[in-house]
Amino acid sequence: MFTATPYESDSRNYHFKRCKLCGAESASPKYRLKKTAVYVCPVCDFHYINYLDNLPPVVPDETLPELDHKSRSYIESCLPANELQHRTNLQLVKRQTPLSGKQCLDIGAGAGLFAHLLTESGALVQGIEPQAIFRAFAREKFGIELRGETVDADCWQQGFRDFFDLVTLWDVFEHVNFPAELLQQTGNLIKPGGLLVLDTPRRDALYYRISEWSYRLSKGANPLFLESLYSPLPFRHKQIFTLRQLIHLVERTGFTVSSMNSSLFQMHNKMVLVCRKPESSPSSPH
Repeated sequence: MFTATPYESDSRNYHFKRCKLCGAESASPKYRLKKTAVYVCPVCDFHYINYLDNLPPVVPDETLPELDHKSRSYIESCLPANELQHRTNLQLVKRQTPLSGKQCLDIGAGAGLFAHLLTESGALVQGIEPQAIFRAFAREKFGIELRGETVDADCWQQGFRDFFDLVTLWDVFEHVNFPAELLQQTGNLIKPGGLLVLDTPRRDALYYRISEWSYRLSKGANPLFLESLYSPLPFRHKQIFTLRQLIHLVERTGFTVSSMNSSLFQMHNKMVLVCRKPESSPSSPH
């Protein structure tokens, strides 16, 4: 399997014919959108765009930016809808494991809302959020200190190996540069027997298939949802998995899928996977 370190490559140096999922060197652009192109691997059928994020240097906690009125108001306006979804996510997690006293990590924590809900449930919570403005909001609104270092950083990989009972990835997997590597690095941080819970859009759902048909029939003139699903802007969607691809990747990384929730027919459907790390892990002493 091809591996690359997230956030060290950029779009100028990465050869997008190399599939980010299976490593085959034969991917090519299949859907040419207004601002980007969707590459498709003929070996594993993975879909991804020809863009990678270059993350800015981590802003130290003591120099987080002051929240201006516009930023604060925008983030506040998004909280009600996000809270509804995250409370649903919280109930899903609670059905899998008690949270009181558990060590939890929320990767891609955004404005800190889910980390806050975990804390209210008695968990011991840490969060990763590379965007400084969201970390500043989480500190102001919830009193939560999120970390700016991404999961591949030494502070996580060396300092928290086999540490967390639960790691969550809500709306993250489709945004990162190298999802396979992210999954491996995340697995390093989970205790043997611990849980990983993630959600991400489903590419084999009906809305995506209709968009592909429309693109082909119109010869690219009407790509429907493809234009909104993919974007070269920072922190936007770079790839979208099918359910089979996601399960295969999770199992290849060493997890067992405990449960899943997905449907082919909902618009903008997401698949939710609950995954468990084996009790005996190569990274852990027996």
